[in-house]
Amino acid sequence: MDIKSCTIIPVLRKIPYHESTSIVDALYKGGIKAIEITMETQHAEEIIRETLARYEGKMLVGAGTVLTVEDAKRAIKAGAQFLVSPALDIEVLKFAVSQQVLFIPGVLTPSEMLEASKVGANMIKLFPASSVGPSFIKDVKGPLGHIDIMTTGGITKETARSYLDAGATAIGAGSALLKQEYIQRKDWDGLAMEAQSWLEIVSKKIG
Repeated sequence: MDIKSCTIIPVLRKIPYHESTSIVDALYKGGIKAIEITMETQHAEEIIRETLARYEGKMLVGAGTVLTVEDAKRAIKAGAQFLVSPALDIEVLKFAVSQQVLFIPGVLTPSEMLEASKVGANMIKLFPASSVGPSFIKDVKGPLGHIDIMTTGGITKETARSYLDAGATAIGAGSALLKQEYIQRKDWDGLAMEAQSWLEIVSKKIG
C-alpha cells in the first residue's frame, strides 16, 4: 500500500489507550487506510504494534511528532511504516533515510522543502497549513512539483478539498475529524461516519 493513495490521514494525538482499538476500528470502518499515532501519546508504541497486527496489509500505520533520532528509533522498532514531524531536523531525516523508512518532515517555506528533498525526503508536511492556505501549494508546486505535500494544521472537512485541488497529495486530519464528542461518548459509529464523510467530500467529482 502506497501512502500517496491515502488521501485522508487521521492524526491520533493523546488518545486514551483503552479506547485506541475502538477508535482505529471506527476509522477503518469509515474507509481510512492510513493513520498517524503521535509519539507523545501514552503507550504510542503499543498502539502502533497492536494496530499493525490487527490490520496487517490493510492499513498503513505511522508515527507522528517524531522530534529526535531516539523518537525515530522507538517508532521504527515498534514497526511504524512512516514517520512524521512538525519540523525539519536533518539528523532525524538522514537517520530515517539510512533505515529506508519514509520520513515526512514539517516545513513552511520553499527553501525548507528543497533542503528536505535534497537530503532524501520524498514527501513533506506543510505545517501549519492553514497559515498559508491552498494558494501556497499551487504556487510552490510549479517549481517544486517533484515534492509530494501532506498538509496538516487547521484543516477542516470544508477546506480539505481545496488543498487537494491545489496539489496536495494527502491531508493530515486532527481534532476536526477525531472529535472529542465521539470519543467521550464512545460513539464509534459516529466517528466512522465522520471519516466516511471526509473521504466522500474529497473524492467527489466537481462539474
